[in-house]
Amino acid sequence: MGKNTTSNFEANKTRAVWGDLSWTTTFCNLCVEEIEAGNKGIFVALSAKGWSNLVIKFCDKTGLNYDKEQLKCRWDVLKADWRAWEKLKVKGTIDDSDDWWNMKLKVS
Repeated sequence: MGKNTTSNFEANKTRAVWGDLSWTTTFCNLCVEEIEAGNKGIFVALSAKGWSNLVIKFCDKTGLNYDKEQLKCRWDVLKADWRAWEKLKVKGTIDDSDDWWNMKLKVS
């Protein structure tokens, strides 16, 4: 058997819940704000300062105490959704793998 590399902190971390649509809108607006403020990394979405600012501002606006990893996960999910939307616009249909459809149907 392989060695367990998950720390107790990671194992006990609560999954971020994005139940209110306004939280995603707030998140996106704050991301744009940080990018426009120049807090963007060269090969990454945001610089360390950008992520730090985002965590603080997101908590201030929503009352949700999500950390960088939880917000980064949301970024990644939204980025994947955006790519799927772009494919739909270009092709005029949603043409994706069964794995993608199964994942989307689980979320619904």
